[in-house]
Amino acid sequence: MLSIVEKALLVKLYYKNSESAIAALRAYHYMKGMRDSKGPITASALKKMMKKFEATGSLASRQTSGRPSTGAAVATTVEQTVQSMSAVAAHEECSARVSRQTGVSYGSVWKALRITLKRYPYKLQHKQELKPPDFDSRRGFANMVFNKMEEQHD
Repeated sequence: MLSIVEKALLVKLYYKNSESAIAALRAYHYMKGMRDSKGPITASALKKMMKKFEATGSLASRQTSGRPSTGAAVATTVEQTVQSMSAVAAHEECSARVSRQTGVSYGSVWKALRITLKRYPYKLQHKQELKPPDFDSRRGFANMVFNKMEEQHD
């Protein structure tokens, strides 16, 4: 993707080289020290960019039509919901629960949590608690496994 400065340079080279897209690209490649013919833009794309520039007078990208992005709005809603949850509930946060609380679709909540907010919901798993009397049985098991490993290597 070309920056505005690079696009402006290509426009300058286009008009400097008698409105020839190929000559402008050759000059651009020479200026940038590119040896191969594959550059950041093709001749047809440069012609299209020039038509757009002549029509609008701007090199900035136009706003595209279509469905508007709701990523930022959803991310703030999801973040506020997660922060308002109690400390215990925050550890058990899951996309489905946040989705039910906010009314936002599960997929949008999932994307907001993982991609935008860089959070990875999880569920706590309950494991058996280790107590001091268990130490001897754990040590015995470890010694047994270690002895079997030594027997197999001999």
